[in-house]
Amino acid sequence: MKKVIYCLLIGVILLTGSCSKFTDIEPKGKNLLTTTDQLEMLLNKIFTMYDDDMRWMSGDVIRTFQNIPTLLSNPNKTRPAIIYSWDEANIEKMAELTAYDYTYETGYLNIGQVSNAILSRIDEATGPESVKNQLKCEALILRAYYHYILVNKFAKAYNPATSATDPAIPYLKEDWDISILLKKATVKEVYDNIIADVDKAIQLNALPVAAVNRMRMSKPCAFAVKALALISMQKFNEASDAAKQALAINGVVNNYNQMLTVYKGNILGNTYDVVFRPLLKCEEDLFTTFGTELMNAITTEAWNAFEPGHASRDKMTSDRMMYDYVMGLGNILLGLNYTLTFDVKSGWNGGGIKTTQMYLIVAEVEINKNNFSAAMEALDAIRINRIDPSLYAPLKGVVNNKADAIFRLKQTAHGENLYTCHNFINKKRWNQLDDYKQTLSKTIGGKTYELKPDSKLWIFPLPANAVNVNPNLLPQNYK
Repeated sequence: MKKVIYCLLIGVILLTGSCSKFTDIEPKGKNLLTTTDQLEMLLNKIFTMYDDDMRWMSGDVIRTFQNIPTLLSNPNKTRPAIIYSWDEANIEKMAELTAYDYTYETGYLNIGQVSNAILSRIDEATGPESVKNQLKCEALILRAYYHYILVNKFAKAYNPATSATDPAIPYLKEDWDISILLKKATVKEVYDNIIADVDKAIQLNALPVAAVNRMRMSKPCAFAVKALALISMQKFNEASDAAKQALAINGVVNNYNQMLTVYKGNILGNTYDVVFRPLLKCEEDLFTTFGTELMNAITTEAWNAFEPGHASRDKMTSDRMMYDYVMGLGNILLGLNYTLTFDVKSGWNGGGIKTTQMYLIVAEVEINKNNFSAAMEALDAIRINRIDPSLYAPLKGVVNNKADAIFRLKQTAHGENLYTCHNFINKKRWNQLDDYKQTLSKTIGGKTYELKPDSKLWIFPLPANAVNVNPNLLPQNYK
């Protein structure tokens, strides 16, 4: 064989150094994936993210069927209990309890099984050159985006002063020899590779303006991933430019106040208008990951952080509606008066990319320039499609100082990203910025818990099945 490509579970490769082949099927010297049609089939899958614990850590939601005050008071700490209570003293225990990590596994699975499998074979494949270039671009953007999620979960936030030495994660490329254990890249190296992959795709200029479906990468996705990476790198003007390029191609923000269906309660039979986000049909979704919004308990602090009248709160299908507001599951299941999401019909795109993230980047950069009118205009482009018309009022021309502008940015970002991993990512990178950093606080069962900007808990432990096999090359990043 010319070379071995990858395993069925690429995450397991990284973890154990052994694998089951999945694309390198070369019986008697022949590889089955030899045409562009065959390689394109690798992209025809349901992409997921498994970002639940990032949402827990950001203080937005809790997902359990146990009494939470009892769970937190138990001296035998579980991994969720450590996260829910922001118990930094038990981070070593949290690492011990992280036998595997779904984000890690899924991220490297898609990087290896899809992106790198395509990139390693595309030049030799038979098929139209235009299709080759498109598949190459899609694979590069997909690889860049999944590394972006992984580095934001498992490494320090990008700090220009220390990023060149801060340890991060392996950046997995198509030419990796699986007989050699991977070394970590630094935070800077990971981001430099992300930008390099995106720039290659942009230079090839072979992505469609609109993909065949929203689980495929398109031209605006390339600029969007670049904008997300650049804002994390604190390259603000470049991030805004990239975000504006994405929005110039697709700047649609769906109006949640018009995307409604009727939900009927089970006790009184009352009906409620609720948001319905049809999977793969929302124009604002640039890249979609599959996920429903079900049985996530919204913390009191996260509930109150919504702007009044926000459809993602007030029109989210919930357990309260199920029981016609006579009762709810929070007190019964959790011992807390929390509202639980209960939307089994919509696709909430928890780990994907949306146009609204680009408007938020534009707004943040304009705030940093004290261009408050332009910043609020960007926020209003989101808000007018989220806030109930009876309560909506433009911010443009009203907000005229930085403190208020940052508050409105965070409020809008919260409403936009509560049901995603991006609230965690934003809060983590904001901890590097003096005007934005804050200590998070929440009260559970009468006890107040805090998560400080410099807490080690912002860096999730690498899974034990990676570290134990390769302790010299994959030590924990939170230490």
